[in-house]
Amino acid sequence: MKKILCPVDFSKPSTKAAEYALQIAQRTNASLTLLHVLHLPMLDTTESAMVASQMLDEQRRYSADKLHAMALHLQTLPNAGAMAIDYRVQEAFLADAIERLTKEEDFDFVVMGTTGGGNTLEEILIGSNTESVMSQVKCPVLAIPANARFPEIHRIVYASDFQPEDARAMRQVVALASLFQAEVEVVHVTEEADEATAEKGRAHMARLQEETAGYPVQFREIIHKEEDTGLKEYLSTTQSNMLAILKKRRSFFKNIFSMSLAEKMTYQTTLPLLVLHAEE
Repeated sequence: MKKILCPVDFSKPSTKAAEYALQIAQRTNASLTLLHVLHLPMLDTTESAMVASQMLDEQRRYSADKLHAMALHLQTLPNAGAMAIDYRVQEAFLADAIERLTKEEDFDFVVMGTTGGGNTLEEILIGSNTESVMSQVKCPVLAIPANARFPEIHRIVYASDFQPEDARAMRQVVALASLFQAEVEVVHVTEEADEATAEKGRAHMARLQEETAGYPVQFREIIHKEEDTGLKEYLSTTQSNMLAILKKRRSFFKNIFSMSLAEKMTYQTTLPLLVLHAEE
């Protein structure tokens, strides 16, 4: 991890995410860049274009001032030291801007805020923005709930359904965990316990252990009819600090008729959610 990008909209959830991103940047010696996006207005006449251009200039200046103030705030936090914090203002849709920056400027980790579930317009927009970024951006995305605390990261749970792509995802989880000397646990949720599933789990864990260079990884099987509910209930009874999930590319029909586990957990979990991506 070398370059962390943190999109902010100056809401409380995004400020919380920026504070969380700072802590990770400090521990990993990564750079931190704050990003605020402005949406381009729809124009229909030359006159309205001139007015819109003036308004956009004002918004750029206002946003730059807000970003500068946020950077100063972050630098006053404990252990911030003399860490330099960069910031950008861009005109684009959020997911498009992040996707372009991660590709063109090699940002390799995104930290952003989410409120989880809710009924207010702010909560719905923040939740949908987070899900859009998770779907479109291919580097790891860490979604920080508004009520997240800042303990030491000492235990990361990775939710597995025994897919070959788990190997690459586990390498990323272990790379992060090793920076904090955190425990890693692989959790598999199944509807019923049987020897075939248990044997499949043992074989899968043996393969994952080969990929993690000897880093200690534990395995736990959870019996529950609903994968997301089973995970949520398990996490509520443990002292975990982060949930990691692999987001896989889904078919057209699955995109229409169902939410992925990553999407469901974005709205349900009160833990930071690390979303990793399967190779396409």
